[in-house]
Amino acid sequence: MTIGLLSTIAAAFYGGTVSILALTATFARRRTLRQEARSTLAVLVPGRAVEPQQVDGTAAGPSS
Repeated sequence: MTIGLLSTIAAAFYGGTVSILALTATFARRRTLRQEARSTLAVLVPGRAVEPQQVDGTAAGPSS
């Protein structure tokens, strides 16, 4: 196997995983499943921060 083929397979696997997680984070019926998918996406996709949520559902962050 060449390095190009291995890179293509890895890119397809990564893209598929991120796509499935994004769909799960958006459309899952259970809140806990959506939150787990979002936290996993935050690990896999650099530069995308997930803001922690409070109990009432508002974003917790520094207020301006």
